[in-house]
Amino acid sequence: MNRPKVHMTGGDGTGWALDEDLRLTRQALSDIVEFSDLDHCEVIHSVWWESLLRVPEAIAVRAFVVCHMSGEPFRYLTLPQHRHVVGLVDCWIAQTAEAARQCRAVGLPHIVVPYTTDVAKFHPISAGDTVLGELGRTWRLPTDRYLLGNFHRDSAGFDLSIPKRTKGPDIFCEIVRGLHREGHAVHAVLAGPRRHWVRKRFAEWGVPYTFVGQLMEEDDYQTNMLPQQVLNQLYNLLDLCVVSSRSEGGPRTLMEAAAARRKVISTPVGLAPDLLDPSCLYRTPVEAVGMIRRDIQTNYLSGTVDTHYRNVLTRHRPEAVAALFRDIYDRIGKGAMARKPKWTSGDAAPPPRPPAGVIRRVLKAWRGHTLKVCLWHRFFAPPYGGGNQFMLALRKALRRRGVCVVENQLRDDIDVYLLNSVHFDVEQFLEFSRRRPLRAVHRIDGPIHLIRGFDREKDELCFDLNARFASSTVLQSTWTYQRIAEMSYKPVKPVIIQNTVDPDIFHRRGRVPFDGSRKIRLIATSWSNNARKGGPVYKWLERHLDWDRFDFTFVGNASEPFERIRSLPAVPSEQLGALLRQHDVYLTASQNDPCSNAVIEALACGLPVLYRNDGGHPELVGSGGLPFSEPEEIISQLDVMASNYEVFQRLIVVPTMDEVADKYLTLLKEAAG
Repeated sequence: MNRPKVHMTGGDGTGWALDEDLRLTRQALSDIVEFSDLDHCEVIHSVWWESLLRVPEAIAVRAFVVCHMSGEPFRYLTLPQHRHVVGLVDCWIAQTAEAARQCRAVGLPHIVVPYTTDVAKFHPISAGDTVLGELGRTWRLPTDRYLLGNFHRDSAGFDLSIPKRTKGPDIFCEIVRGLHREGHAVHAVLAGPRRHWVRKRFAEWGVPYTFVGQLMEEDDYQTNMLPQQVLNQLYNLLDLCVVSSRSEGGPRTLMEAAAARRKVISTPVGLAPDLLDPSCLYRTPVEAVGMIRRDIQTNYLSGTVDTHYRNVLTRHRPEAVAALFRDIYDRIGKGAMARKPKWTSGDAAPPPRPPAGVIRRVLKAWRGHTLKVCLWHRFFAPPYGGGNQFMLALRKALRRRGVCVVENQLRDDIDVYLLNSVHFDVEQFLEFSRRRPLRAVHRIDGPIHLIRGFDREKDELCFDLNARFASSTVLQSTWTYQRIAEMSYKPVKPVIIQNTVDPDIFHRRGRVPFDGSRKIRLIATSWSNNARKGGPVYKWLERHLDWDRFDFTFVGNASEPFERIRSLPAVPSEQLGALLRQHDVYLTASQNDPCSNAVIEALACGLPVLYRNDGGHPELVGSGGLPFSEPEEIISQLDVMASNYEVFQRLIVVPTMDEVADKYLTLLKEAAG
C-alpha cells in the first residue's frame, strides 16, 4: 500500500516544547508516511492546534486532519479561537490518559499516543563526571544543600510581572518557601526563559536560589533558552525536580527528569499520573512540603527512580509509539477512520471555523464602530441569584468598553443578541425571530434539573433555543459541558467562560486580616433555600463545630433553621462584599453547582474556600482552598487550612472581569460579523 502523503506542522520555531514534539513525531512517522507540502498532502498532521487556523479552507476541507492535544482539552475549551478548530479535526491525538478521559467526556474523536522524549539527549551522568563538577562550580551551586529544580517559564507572555498560573510558579514558590521556613537546607535551581516572577518572589522572601542563565530585566525568551545538553546536566545535579502545574499536557520535564534518573514529584496533571509512582503526586503545597521533608530525612523517593526510568524507556520514545501511529495511518489509508463533516463557506450549513484572516478582519472591522448588543435576561435588583449577579457585572463591563448595551428589546438595529439560558421572555423573543433572522450568542447554565432537582423541561427548551439561534455557546464550567454531553446535547461551537464578579464590589481592599489570636470566622451564603445548596451540611456542622475556636455566619436563605450559626437575611451586593471581607474562610456544601458566583465572590474578597468536591467547585477554587466529600472531613480540613492560611490565600486565582468581558466581546463581534 502506498504511504499517505502527510504535511507536518505545529512547531513555533523557538526550539522549545512544540518544536521538540514536531521533531520527535516526524521521527516516529519517518517509516510510515511520505512527507509532503501542504498543497499536495492527503493528511495534515499538526502537533499544535493554532497552526490549523492558518490552513486554507479548501485544503482543510479536503485533507484528513490529525492534531495533537498538547495539553488538557478542558483548558483549550476556554479559548474562543479553539472552537473553530474543533470542527475541523478528524482525529485528536490524546497524549495522556487524562486527555483521553476529557476527550471522551465531551465527545471529541481521539486515539491515545503517549508523549515522547529523546533518551539520547536526556540520560544519567555519573556523579563523578567532571562535566557536572564544572557546571556546578560555574554556577556556584551549593554541594551541602538539597537542590530543588524547576525549569518552567513563569510568565504567560511578554508581561513578565504576571505569572503563568497554569505552570504554577506561585505553587513552586510556596513549596520552597515552606521548606526554607521550616529550617531545611534547601536551594532552588531555576533554568529557562521568563523566570522573572519567581526570581522576584524568592528575593523578596530571602529564599536561596540560583538562576542558570543571563540575568536580564527585559524579556529573555531567546537569550535563556538552554541547550538540551546543558538541561540534561542540570537534571543530573538535582536532588529533586518539582513540577507544580495547575494544568498540563506533559510536561516534558517529567520525561526528561525520569530519563536522567532523577527524583521527581508533581501535581496530578497531564502525564504525571501515567508516568510517576502515586507516592510522587501531591495536590497542595502543604502535601509537597511534607513529601520533600520526608525525602530529605530518609531518601524514600529514590525508590521510585527505577520505575520512572523504565516507564520512559518502554512507553515514551519515538520507537515505542511508532506502532500506534502506523495503526492510525493504516486505518486512514483504508478509509476505516470516520471523518467529521466539513463545510465550505458557500454551503448552507455554517463552516466549522472561519479562516484566521477572516477572524482578524471581523474583529478589526469593529474598531472605531459601536457594537449594539441586546442582553436577553430578566434583571433583578440585588440581592438575587448568582446568574443575575454575573449578568449585571457583564453589562457594566461591556458598557465600559464602549458597547451599546440594551436589554430585552426587539429592534432592527441590534447587531447581536446574548441570550441567558432560558431566563428571559422566550415567547416574546421567538415571536420577534419569526419576522427577521437573528444572530445570537447563547450562555448556558445548569443543566437546570441537576441544580434544582426538577425542571428538566427547561433544559429541553434551552437546547432547542441553542440549536435554532446560537452562533456560539458559552458554558460556565467543564463540569457543565460534561453533564450536557452525558445528556446527548450538542451545544453549538461551545467555549467555556467562567463567571466572575464586579471588582468594584467584590475585592480584597480593606479586608480584616487573619489573626490567629481570635476565633476563625467561617461564612456561607446562598440566595436559594433549596436543600441542595448545603443547608443539611451546615446544620450538621453546627452540632460538631468547636465553638470556642470558630464563629460561623450564614447569609441568605437556608433550608434548615440554625441555633448557633449566626443567620442573616440576604443583603445587597455591597453589604455582602463587606461581610465577606470581615471573615476568614468561605464554606460551601452546595451540590451540582456548575459555576457558583457565591464561591467566586468569596475568592475575590480573599477568602480561601472549603468546598464540597462536586460540581464546578474544584475548577473554580483550584489551589485556593480544600475539598471535602463527607461532612466528617470538614473539621480536619479546617485544621489544615488554618495552619497554612496565608499559603491558600496567596494561591487564590479569580479571572478578572476584563478577561471575561473580552472573551464575550470576541464571540459577540464574530457573531455580528
